[in-house]
Amino acid sequence: MSDQQPATIGSRIRQIRRYYSLRQSEFGRKIGISGSRISELENNKGGAGAGVLVAICREFPVSQEWMLSGKGPMLKQELPHDEDAGKGRGDLSRRLGELEHQIRLIMLATEDDGPALLKVPLYSSAVAAGLPGVASSEVDDSIEIPASWSHGKKNLFAVRVQGESMTGSGIMPGDQLLVETTQSARDLQIVIASVNGEMTVKRLNIGRDGTVCLEPQNSAYETIVITPEMDFRIHGVVLAAMRQY
Repeated sequence: MSDQQPATIGSRIRQIRRYYSLRQSEFGRKIGISGSRISELENNKGGAGAGVLVAICREFPVSQEWMLSGKGPMLKQELPHDEDAGKGRGDLSRRLGELEHQIRLIMLATEDDGPALLKVPLYSSAVAAGLPGVASSEVDDSIEIPASWSHGKKNLFAVRVQGESMTGSGIMPGDQLLVETTQSARDLQIVIASVNGEMTVKRLNIGRDGTVCLEPQNSAYETIVITPEMDFRIHGVVLAAMRQY
């Protein structure tokens, strides 16, 4: 392994997967998420929640400190079987709990001297009437996020997820999505969009022939093919999914 430590959690997840010579789909099955979600995590999209990192440390002998900060060796030092192995097994639940706590703390840290947290409006509904912020009555609450999650973007809002159409990308019912307000998006980005006034969260797919589709990440749901007759609008691009445990 290189002496240069991977700088982000996503790059460390990629290093673990490649170390064990696993495809993204194979790695995802071992920790209970899809291969496409692994691809997003490795590219630092959507944020790696505590549950994902705990699952990795449970499935692979990865050092918790390295997983969180990139410091020290990637793999845990094996304990002697005679006196320490039993203790290691007994402490597993405690160590996993500590890992989740450490993950939540490290996600609050920033790499500069700017504000550690940003306050973002949380909307109670899908704001079918237009862009968030048009009607202040739609603001349900506000949430605080690590400033590093904004990537310097200013026009941010959050919405709660309803439905299961994006579970394949790790977006679950009840999750809060951090969204950048924009009326345009790139191919394959996850967007908040409206079709004939109905709001939805889907992956944008732009074909070579210019065909625009909104694709679910759950085979139980159908792809929405956008036609000229439809009132189609993009309201934002999803930056992260947040979940409370």
